[in-house]
Order: sequence, then C-alpha cells, then structure tokens
Amino acid sequence: MQLKASILDIAQIESTLKQLTGSIPQIQLSMIVTPDGLTLAYEGKVEDAENVGALCIELELICKKITLQLDGGQLKEMFIRSDTSSITILPITDKGILACLTSTDINSRMMMHVTWKTVNQLDKIM
Repeated sequence: MQLKASILDIAQIESTLKQLTGSIPQIQLSMIVTPDGLTLAYEGKVEDAENVGALCIELELICKKITLQLDGGQLKEMFIRSDTSSITILPITDKGILACLTSTDINSRMMMHVTWKTVNQLDKIM
C-alpha cells in the first residue's frame, strides 16, 4: 500500500503521538514508521529517529516471519524488555507501525490499552 500523508494528516499524527506520550509518564518516545522503514513522525527524545524506525521495521519483519513459520497467525504486538526500558511495537494495519519506548516501571495493562486505542485512531487518520 502506498502511504499518502498530507500536511494535515501529519499534523493529526503528531498530535496523536503527543497525546499518547503525555498520557502515561513512563512513555519516553512514540513514533510512526512506514512499511518501508521511514520515520513519519515521533514524539520524545531520540538521537537518530530514522535509524530507530528502520530497526523497528526490521524487527517487525523478523517477528512476522517467526509467527508464520510457527503457524502463529497474524502478528498483533511485540514487546521487548531490557534492564532499563521496554519497547512496544504494534502494526497499524498495512500502513506502518507504532513504536513506543518506556521505562520498565510501566503498567503493561495500561500501556496495552492506550497503544491499541492510539493504533485505532492512527488507522483512521492514515
């Protein structure tokens, strides 16, 4: 699918990311990455948004291959936890992904709720 985002769409996407990032104090970064690995928009601190976006898309592709190989069905969500942070990645249908970086003390149930709500909003905008 070819993503055609207008200036108005980008403003709505940025506003949605700002709302998401501000909704839970532990969210440090949220970003939208297109299927070809380009960072469309982000909210929060990141040194190289383009590189992080490309890595997130690569991770999604690997996870899709794993779920297909194991007959796991369609990929719905990816969650990674390290010593100091967590990363949640959710597909926005075939339009891209939402990736969020949080501190490890995040309430995962609340995070799941706000990210799925955001994905539904973004799917309508994009």
